[in-house]
Amino acid sequence: MDSGLCLTELAALFLSLIGYICCLVALFIPRWLIVSSGMLVNESYQLGLWQTCAIQDVGSRVCQDFQTILDLPLQIQLGRVLMCLSVSCGVLGFMVSTPALTCLKCLDDQDKYVRKIAIMIGGGLFLLAGASSTCFVSYFAYDAFVKFWNLPKDIPRFEYGSAMFSGWTGGLFLIAGGSVLIVSHFYSGQGETSPVGSNATTINLESV
Repeated sequence: MDSGLCLTELAALFLSLIGYICCLVALFIPRWLIVSSGMLVNESYQLGLWQTCAIQDVGSRVCQDFQTILDLPLQIQLGRVLMCLSVSCGVLGFMVSTPALTCLKCLDDQDKYVRKIAIMIGGGLFLLAGASSTCFVSYFAYDAFVKFWNLPKDIPRFEYGSAMFSGWTGGLFLIAGGSVLIVSHFYSGQGETSPVGSNATTINLESV
């Protein structure tokens, strides 16, 4: 067993796990956008992908789910799709790549090709998950930035919430984990000797 490759795979999965948790948190917490506290002193509002919340200084919190999908803004609908896609691809990435880890004995040594393909697919799923999260959060941030500066000064304006930064962080960690996973196996196979070539050499030596 290649200990260096094993540690690299574990590091890649650890990065992907951190990214997956961050994306999962960003998907569900209602803190994508918040109203600046300087405009509303006694009350603040938070916007998420699934609900909105009103929070008062005394500590009371009232949240309300969105009633219908058809009345949702485009960015909220797009966010649900892409963030759910990110979380789903992350789960599939772990399901595909974990049994193929070099540290585990789920596959025999003769199944190196299957192991490599599974790792590549898992890494690709992590990359897709990270790209989905990063692209949506960037679009959502740009949309909020444009609206922030286009509204009159006397109208409360939303600012970035912690869920957006969690989504950004998760996307980058997933991209990093998927990249490390793919690159490690891509370069590990460069120095391997082809079984066909080895058999041919053995046959030629035996025939002499």
